[in-house]
Amino acid sequence: MKNTIKEFIEPTNKEKQELWQKAVFVFDTNVLLNLYRYSAKTRKSLLAAFENFKDRVWIPYQVAYEYMRKRCEVIYETVQRYEQFKKEMENFTNKAVETLRLTSSDEEVSELKRYLFKWLDSNKDRNLLVVNADEDEILDKILTIFDGRVGSQIDDKELNAIKEEGEERYKQSIPPGFKDDKKKKNSEDDNNAYGDLIIWKQIIKYAKENGVGIVYVTHDQKEDWWNITKGKTIGPRIELRKEFITETNQEFHMYSMDGFINTYNKMNENQIDKSAIDEVIGLEKADKKNRRYKKRNEGISLSEKIARTEDTIEKIQNRILRRRKIMEDIENKYQKQGIELPENIQFQYDNTKVKREELEEIYEKKLEELNVLKQTLSETEIINSL
Repeated sequence: MKNTIKEFIEPTNKEKQELWQKAVFVFDTNVLLNLYRYSAKTRKSLLAAFENFKDRVWIPYQVAYEYMRKRCEVIYETVQRYEQFKKEMENFTNKAVETLRLTSSDEEVSELKRYLFKWLDSNKDRNLLVVNADEDEILDKILTIFDGRVGSQIDDKELNAIKEEGEERYKQSIPPGFKDDKKKKNSEDDNNAYGDLIIWKQIIKYAKENGVGIVYVTHDQKEDWWNITKGKTIGPRIELRKEFITETNQEFHMYSMDGFINTYNKMNENQIDKSAIDEVIGLEKADKKNRRYKKRNEGISLSEKIARTEDTIEKIQNRILRRRKIMEDIENKYQKQGIELPENIQFQYDNTKVKREELEEIYEKKLEELNVLKQTLSETEIINSL
């Protein structure tokens, strides 16, 4: 009976350990891309762990392709995160001035700014290893670890066959990748929608040709990879395990990044620092939050998005006008009469000006967003009329 329903039975700890010691490790695209997002300590530990499996690592061509295609985007997204945080620190110090009734020239405010920006620069120097795509030490490391350990590019005939199969699988919610079904409606590159399935097919092909079990390490938390029951992740989808066993007669298991780190530390003397687990989990939570946000907005029509954006713009505009009125009243009462502003009034005036300028910046961005939405709606209406 056990062999008949093998895909339903989670491997024991002993069986997982045996597979860990002999299987080939396959890492998904996001595992590689997240190396740019982690702190220096976590990144260094993970790369050292990957190197320990150097003779037993392999990635499908699709993973290598996705990594190279998205690498620059992730690099500059990470750099921009520091720039955005710098703006947040500016907002914080302005808020401190407002709340504590200080003046922007106050020495304590200047000291606070110096401390914050010095801390940010130190953190950036310590953790941001890659600031441009031309000098990428992470890429150099990955190229070394996976040298000769990347699958071949599949030909167009095989690729089209996978896409045709994928269309039928997605209709029936057969994993993996059916959660990406909507991507093919928004992109000319179907590989974006069928990427997970292409990776899966290449993994099966490699395992079958080489007679090896596979340990797949992924940052992906979606239910088209994982068997999730009552919010608890049990293991890989039963359908995936069954398909793998049927096609290859080999063993298959999956780990999330924090699961991989925990198991690695149990199996190796040179351990990954436990702080890496907290960082990995933190990134996973952030990704889940972003997915929930996107999901909430999936059902909103373009017309509704335009209406909501216009409403937001109107509210921002009213807030700007109120601040302009406050500033005009102060100017009429004091400056135009040649009267020097009292310190508390000067503080109010300066603070109101800062807030107005911040709102004007947000206003301009919202106008740009509105123009893009209207242009998209116009193009959609033209296409639908053809």
